[in-house]
Amino acid sequence: MAILPIVAAIATLLLTLEGAWIIHTTEEDRDAMIKMLKPAYGKKKQKICVMFSSYKDQVDLDKWLEWSKGEDVTYLIAEDSSTVNQKFKDKVIYIHRDQRSGFKAGAMNHAFDYLIQKGINFDYVIVVDADHIPFNSSVREIYGYLYKPIIQFFWYDGLPMNDAISWLTYSSRYYSNWNLYNRKFPNLTGNGIAIKYELIKTGLRFPESITEDYALTLHSMHGRWVRIMVVPFVLCIGSAPRGFKAYVKQQLRWAEGTIREGKNYFFKTMSHEMLTASDKWDFIMQVNMYLQGVYLIITILLLLLSFSIGVLLVPLIIFQGIAYFKLLSKTPKKYWAFYFFLNYMMAFVQLYALLRAIFVSKGEFAATDKSYMPNVSKE
Repeated sequence: MAILPIVAAIATLLLTLEGAWIIHTTEEDRDAMIKMLKPAYGKKKQKICVMFSSYKDQVDLDKWLEWSKGEDVTYLIAEDSSTVNQKFKDKVIYIHRDQRSGFKAGAMNHAFDYLIQKGINFDYVIVVDADHIPFNSSVREIYGYLYKPIIQFFWYDGLPMNDAISWLTYSSRYYSNWNLYNRKFPNLTGNGIAIKYELIKTGLRFPESITEDYALTLHSMHGRWVRIMVVPFVLCIGSAPRGFKAYVKQQLRWAEGTIREGKNYFFKTMSHEMLTASDKWDFIMQVNMYLQGVYLIITILLLLLSFSIGVLLVPLIIFQGIAYFKLLSKTPKKYWAFYFFLNYMMAFVQLYALLRAIFVSKGEFAATDKSYMPNVSKE
């Protein structure tokens, strides 16, 4: 069948281009590394609201209170269904919903509406996950970074790093940060997002999506021409998924949501007059990253059927080498074999995510079961 070699060629071309894109966007910028070590101490203090959206996750409020000691920081916990954070209601703005409509975005948007209704004003709202704790020692370290409409700080996940899943999560997050920093069209990633409060007052809300952060990136770009600024400073750290099942569930949700939002915004983005060719290419590669598993399955099947072996094999090896060792370089070698196996298993997860993204309108959202951290310091 003449169509099979064509499909094979397209699949391997996209795999190879993705590999080249990963090499380019995960290079560690020396100037950025210096910025990570030398915070931008700003002269102007900012009035900040730190918002946690919670579902069965208890916020480690003591660490955040220490982080903001002596500064004008208000904490808000937007909690759905459960009441595990109710004990903090005398120390924070505590908002409880008995239902979970709108996924995580619904809780945050409900909290935004509450702040506006009560007439409470801030300079910035910083959105973090309930399981995250501050990595830096003081809120004063980030004042100098708060000047753009929407800011994405660096973050680390995967702690405590005592098993294969936690190390692999950490390694993935480490390179995701550099990928965001070096890309022409970066996106929000859910943790350490700072939003100028004026935008919220004028109607900015998270789209109701299982990947509300990525959806907000695209929505704000098209609705307001607001680009994301990525700051190479680690604001917070979080926990790894609790075991293989939770890890797969998390990856499935991210893949499904990213593919769905990429599909929904594809034609708008590709026809956007103010986006450059590099911007549009980064947008394509971001979605393409979650389609790697589909290409791998196609390529391997065609290899097994002896179609175009010489054409397919070399790009496949090149890509896999890039994908593996970029992530594995910070992971103990004893976990490498597990990751090779896991990476191939993810191909079937991504195929399932693609089908859900096409045939299911929104999908279901559930919190990721995390392995919570002991006390972790910057040192």
